[in-house]
Amino acid sequence: MSSSAGTIPSRILYLTKVYPYPPANAGDAVYSRGIIESLSKTCNVTVICADSGAVRQHVPDIDWRIQGPQRTGSAGSVLSRWPLIAWKSATSDYLTAYKALLAEKWDAIVLDNLGLAHALPQAEAYRNANPGTKLIYISHEYEYPTRAAKYGAYKLSLAKRVMVERDLRKVKACEEALLARCDIVTVINTDDIVPFKKIAPEPKYLPLTPGYSGPVVANRNITIATPRRVLLLGGRRSTQKRQILMDWMEVSYARLDAAGIETVIVGDVEESLREQLRNTYPGVRVLGFVDDLGTLIASARIGLIADTVGGGFKMRLLSHVFERLPIVGLSDAINGLPTSDGEGYLGAPALESLVDLVMEVIDDPACLNALQNRAFADCLEAYSWHGRAENFASVIRGDTLGLLE
Repeated sequence: MSSSAGTIPSRILYLTKVYPYPPANAGDAVYSRGIIESLSKTCNVTVICADSGAVRQHVPDIDWRIQGPQRTGSAGSVLSRWPLIAWKSATSDYLTAYKALLAEKWDAIVLDNLGLAHALPQAEAYRNANPGTKLIYISHEYEYPTRAAKYGAYKLSLAKRVMVERDLRKVKACEEALLARCDIVTVINTDDIVPFKKIAPEPKYLPLTPGYSGPVVANRNITIATPRRVLLLGGRRSTQKRQILMDWMEVSYARLDAAGIETVIVGDVEESLREQLRNTYPGVRVLGFVDDLGTLIASARIGLIADTVGGGFKMRLLSHVFERLPIVGLSDAINGLPTSDGEGYLGAPALESLVDLVMEVIDDPACLNALQNRAFADCLEAYSWHGRAENFASVIRGDTLGLLE
């Protein structure tokens, strides 16, 4: 940890859901990891999180307080005041560790994700007793409409539908409380500020778009010798992500397979889903988690973004950009990149037209190279964690210049 000359580093108590290292590879964990590691360069950071099963990493300048794993299942959340995502985090050992740390002096308490809504009442009580402390909510997306859309896409029984509607009401109440009662709210996508300001109109919104610290490929040339292969990156553990994948396979598989275009699925996949895919779509390759993603990306022509539900910025887009995998996907699923449709990526309005688009460009290396080169050039200077951390730390110290009206 370093600080500017003459500046005393801020002490930050940072609450996040899980220890954000593999196997915690979902976009929210990757985003949280980037924020925590970058903040630790300018601030003293103590992190409370649940065990994710990851091997402990040597990350200097961060005081990790790793508790037991999150709760599993969902039935226990029904009678809780918290939505499912927060109920899973609110374990007894997590709350005990939190209470103990609140006996210390903090300049800021960070609640990272809606999953930390359960920590807001204690954080407010602490701020009342320590008026100089700032409460910060790290938003990952506009949760209520996003989750409503996800749940609406599921085929649910009447009983489950009743549970979902109850959970949505709790999501809405908790999100609005975090927005209204925290001093600073970060946004991963500045489009979220418009609906957020209808709930809490004060000038407290800090853009915190994701940084990138992964592999960077300086140059790549796709040719006719590159395998006619498309990749779908990302874990498939959640119901929503499994449904997205199966919807795409149902629409695309027969046409792509008949045209000799290979589909490869990469990311954490349950064995039952792996078997279902192999039995239903025998030509697909399901690799699960891979250690050498770069070599696989170099052997493919297109990276597909086929998410029909779920908003927010998709962290895997940055792997596509910086490892030079041309992006082809649903227009509504590709947002937040500082590059445009038709130049840095190709977008389609629906799954059927997305299949048409893949068929159209898969054998056009010139087009694919133009896409990956433009995306790389447009994004190269836009994703530095260092600049974000400096801005975040200055806001914690009281500088309001970075906040949007």
